[in-house]
Amino acid sequence: MTGLLVHAPTENELGRLYFELALIGAPAVGRKRAWPYRPRDREQLLLLASEMLRYDPRLLSILLQFLLQYWRTLNPVTLREWMRSMRWPQALLVVLEFAKTASRDREMRFWIDHVAAGWPRVDPSERFFFDAERPASRVATRRVGRNFEAYARWGFLGSEKPIADAMTRRTVGRYDAPTRQAVLSELASRSSGFILADYLEAVDHSISRQQALFDLKRHPGLALRGHGRGARWRRRAR
Repeated sequence: MTGLLVHAPTENELGRLYFELALIGAPAVGRKRAWPYRPRDREQLLLLASEMLRYDPRLLSILLQFLLQYWRTLNPVTLREWMRSMRWPQALLVVLEFAKTASRDREMRFWIDHVAAGWPRVDPSERFFFDAERPASRVATRRVGRNFEAYARWGFLGSEKPIADAMTRRTVGRYDAPTRQAVLSELASRSSGFILADYLEAVDHSISRQQALFDLKRHPGLALRGHGRGARWRRRAR
């Protein structure tokens, strides 16, 4: 394995990572155990954590919350320099993509755009998390064929939504356009049709009502039948 990460992290190494992240303000609790790393600065620690993230979905919320609060303390030039040593620099970019969704801070978006500039997508696409769930589990079955925009933007497949606010438990992330179109096609197969609320529930309320209406109107296979509360979206007659 190349990059900052020398091997798949053990539980003890993840515990040490949580300990180190807590020292720089991240919402994590760990223990100071032996590990083979000596991060030179908080930027390198963040990137090491980003590579470990693919093995531990819990880190997604931890890193997102840390970045939303402390992004101004991180040097974007230093980050980009260390990213050249990573096997998966796109792992950090996924977290930054979620951060853009979670905040309206224009300066943070400019900062993120600078860090992300010039990096390629992963090709061919890969599942973001290694062994995130058992293949036959109910969660895995529900998520088959579904992908969030933050993962898709950088060539990954994933449907794990991070928590952006530990107090309110607010999550962020929405399905990408191909996923939403596929969900609409599935709903259209119902003989009785469906309403806007059905679509919002099917995509886990990850988009606004305005976006949902836009998706419905632009889907070539759907037409609105009826008026008022009784109106339903149905498959367009050929």
